[in-house]
Amino acid sequence: MIGQTLYSTPAALVLGVLAALLLPAGAPYVAWLGEIFLSLLKVLILPLILFSIYTALAGGADLKRLGSRTLGFYLLTSAAAATTGTLLGWLFSRDVAPGLLALPQVSAEGAAFSMAALVANFVPQNLFASLAEGNILHVVVIAIFAALAARGLPAAQRGLLQDGAAAVNALLMRMLSLLLLAAPVGIAALVYASLAGMDWGAVLQLRPFVWAVALAAAVHAGLFLPVLLWLGSRRAPLRFLAQVRAAPATALATASSSATYPVSKRVLEDHAGLSADTTSFTLPLGATLNMDGSALYQSILLIFIAQLAGAEVSVAQALLIVLLTMASSAGTAGIPGGGIAMMAFMLDLLGLPQTYLALYLVVDRFFDYPITAVNVWGDLIVAAVVDTPKRAARADG
Repeated sequence: MIGQTLYSTPAALVLGVLAALLLPAGAPYVAWLGEIFLSLLKVLILPLILFSIYTALAGGADLKRLGSRTLGFYLLTSAAAATTGTLLGWLFSRDVAPGLLALPQVSAEGAAFSMAALVANFVPQNLFASLAEGNILHVVVIAIFAALAARGLPAAQRGLLQDGAAAVNALLMRMLSLLLLAAPVGIAALVYASLAGMDWGAVLQLRPFVWAVALAAAVHAGLFLPVLLWLGSRRAPLRFLAQVRAAPATALATASSSATYPVSKRVLEDHAGLSADTTSFTLPLGATLNMDGSALYQSILLIFIAQLAGAEVSVAQALLIVLLTMASSAGTAGIPGGGIAMMAFMLDLLGLPQTYLALYLVVDRFFDYPITAVNVWGDLIVAAVVDTPKRAARADG
């Protein structure tokens, strides 16, 4: 029991932090361990999404119920996160003096946002290009389209495809199980390498901003989402967190919602008892569309930028910030430099100088890790809530 506690993802996080604080010079010597783990994890993402969605939907999953409930709860959690961020950002930014930071100009060339780019992000043109580029949203669309088309095939052909997809999916999950045996080593190395080179002084120049993000994340992840979990599924939040803890811990170490997808799928099915149909549909969508942490973080950042620039944010602009940050994850999916693209677009829309893109670049490296963990925590809770009717049906059966 003690050995399992020491060799675990939470213990790896603690070890990585301590090593970064006490021996920062040693990070380059172990960083390769984290890179190998992360690379192998990413190898499994797209095949898992493609075959798990196909297996779930072609096998008879209720797409209408899953889709409406999933998108509805994602909209609810994103709206709550963006609203919380906007309110707390406005409150904490009052003490920040305009012009506090001397920020260099940052080029926004190539960062323009357009409706054409948004449509291109949702509609794939080439399956192999989408796979090569790692465009998760395209893979989700292709998998859903293929599964719906398969329902119209003769029973023999449909069964053959279903059996093949199920076998590949089982193989991928087995590969994931073997890879996760090395997760504590990889995660400790990732945390060590990322924190050892962190410019803490630059982050702490804006202490009110740090406190605003920390409080907003605590309110959303520690209050709103657990209440939603309890009301929507009657699951005890702390017990659920203990069951799925490896997923947010992996997100905290990798700063990647998509890279955490295989871990999230496994812990939800193996430890929390969710159905594969639910996880196969909700988690890939969550990795691209549901960004609670990003919504609250970007809302706060925009409010602080407005304060630093000496601009007053009206009620209408605050509402616009909420709506924009809710849409930002979908709007920038698959765009190189997607984060800076959406930030440049929102600064321009609010009439704020592009110079303040520098602030985004300064703080984003630090906040990317905890914010991604909040994103994944939101995905896990929505999956549990969406699965509740299936869980009740399984219990009755």
